[in-house]
Amino acid sequence: MQKINTFGVVAFKESGQIRAVVDRIVDWSRSNGVPLSFHPLLENQVAAPVAADETSFINSSDAIISLGGDGTFLSVARMCRFTGKPVIGVNIGGLGFLTDIGIDDLEKNLIKIRNGNYQTINRMVLDAKLVRDAQVISAFHALNDVFINRVNTPKLTSISAWYGSDFITEFFADGIIVATPSGSTAYSLSAGGPIVEPTVLAFLLTPICPHSLTERPIILPSDKELQLVINEKNPDLLLSIDGLESVRLQSDDRIIVSCGGVAGNLIQLAEQSYFSLLRRKLDWGRGYKQRKSAHDP
Repeated sequence: MQKINTFGVVAFKESGQIRAVVDRIVDWSRSNGVPLSFHPLLENQVAAPVAADETSFINSSDAIISLGGDGTFLSVARMCRFTGKPVIGVNIGGLGFLTDIGIDDLEKNLIKIRNGNYQTINRMVLDAKLVRDAQVISAFHALNDVFINRVNTPKLTSISAWYGSDFITEFFADGIIVATPSGSTAYSLSAGGPIVEPTVLAFLLTPICPHSLTERPIILPSDKELQLVINEKNPDLLLSIDGLESVRLQSDDRIIVSCGGVAGNLIQLAEQSYFSLLRRKLDWGRGYKQRKSAHDP
């Protein structure tokens, strides 16, 4: 792959751990003569000048280092518009399905990336449109999921779903998730959805706490549009995109979701089995006696 000459560094939270990692990246850059650019949000966490704005930060970087968990990684991918600048995920979060680099081997892995010893991976992207009164009032892109959930009112809602011209059903549930295979290990998994290998081009339609136990998650090919219609007269519902953008919904709103192609700018250091990742992140294959609780002595 192409050699990386300049790295951008971004984090969206302030913490002592992030400051320590930023300091290590600064020391590494000085030792190896690699220029760095810092996002304006790092102004209080780095003893170096930061970029004047987000545009100049992106333009001055060959690749962007995301410091945090999968949520930060998603935000950076959106900031880079899913194309162009490669995104490197350094895991300072929890499970980290998208963040590829641990902090223990940070410097060694940065050298590999600088020298072009990495690959970019493709992940499916969702395009979503919110249609109200026959007008598109908002358009979104999502790497993980588009979901509808209640805001304040603890009651079931009614959402009708179509796949192309085929009516699926009217879901009575707390809400509904449309996820990509990448997002199958995020909110959809918590709601009882299946895990799908991330190179598959498919929609995962997962109802959230459905009233009927026979309303189960559905996997659909991504070659047709999915359409969700809000049937409630006074819905207290929110449409969320990757958990990063949200908009209030009204009765008769339509959400149209389609495949937006793939994002091909996500850096992975080495080709690894997806199932090896699942075994490591989810403790697959380990008996309950081998899983040490945080409360164990």
